[in-house]
Order: sequence, then structure tokens, then C-alpha cells
Amino acid sequence: MNPELTADALVQLVHRYYPAGLLVDEPQYKASEEVQRLRTLLRVHETPSPTWEAFIPQLRHEFPDCSLWDTTVPLLDPCYSVRVSLPGFKTGDPRYDCVVCLLSQLSPVYALYASHTDRNAPREEGYWLRLPPFPLEFQPHETRLAALIESTFGFTRLPNDVLLTPVPDLVPQTANFGLGEARLIDCLFTPYRW
Repeated sequence: MNPELTADALVQLVHRYYPAGLLVDEPQYKASEEVQRLRTLLRVHETPSPTWEAFIPQLRHEFPDCSLWDTTVPLLDPCYSVRVSLPGFKTGDPRYDCVVCLLSQLSPVYALYASHTDRNAPREEGYWLRLPPFPLEFQPHETRLAALIESTFGFTRLPNDVLLTPVPDLVPQTANFGLGEARLIDCLFTPYRW
């Protein structure tokens, strides 16, 4: 892995965008140099990059039997995100399985996770989100999405141990976290995945 993309290097990077030791509702949080830097970066990405805009049609071409949702939330989370359903999903179906792509705007890294919803199943079985390894039926999507992201953006996929590295002194701006709850995945992408 690129030395700039190790867990330690990424923890140092996110400290440039989130103030250490402050909760989101503290006045010093919003006024901090780190949050001002993050807001500037988010404003740059308020209009999606040309590469991202070209990526969505590529996905539609690569996954013609799948539903796509660009779930990027400009000015809130420092990532682009898109959900790609497994083949055969129709709007209104009680079961919805997809692979979700998260591409950081802070660093050239990405993550994928699998999402399952079945409204006909008991709650504990009817909803889950998983980092790799994915269930077998998700793996072809995972492989194709990873290849497409890497060939289009040149980003590096982060392994689970890096994604789940604790960043105990930071709180992402959109999270309802206390100190000690954030992980790199929350700071580089979004806390609203689980």
C-alpha cells in the first residue's frame, strides 16, 4: 500500500479536517480552522467533479440490469457515494440488495460495503450492512465495481483494518457521536452508512 495511505497517515490527514477533542455542538467546533478547511473542500465538490459525473453513466452501461442511486450529499459528507442494486431489483420490491461505493474527497481512497434489506424477514435478519468479505451473490458486483473505480479514478481500496481504525479524539461534522466513537471510515467518507 502507498505509504501515504496507511492507517497512521490517514489518521493524520483527517486531523486536518476535524478539530481534536471537540463535540459537534460546541461553538469552537464550527469555528475551528479544521472545519473551515473541510467546508472549503466540500464547496469545491458541491458541483460533482467531471470524473464523477462521467462515472455514473459508466455504471449504468456496466450494470444495465441494476438500479443505481447516487447518494452523494453535497456540503455534508466528504465523499461521493452510489448504490448499485443486484440484478432484478424493481422499485417496491420488499428485498433490496446492493453494493455501496464510497469515494473519499479527502484522499484518493474508496470503500465498498454490501447492504441487504428484506421487509418480509424478521428485523434481525431483514437488515444488515457488511464490509468484505461479502456473501457470494454480492461478489461479482464487488469485483466489477472495484475494477471500474480503480480504472476510472485511480483510487486505492482500503482494507477493513484501516477503515475501522479508531480516531478517538475526532467527531465527524454530521455524526451524532461522542468522543471515542469515530473510525477512519466515518471521517474519510460518512458516518451514515450503518
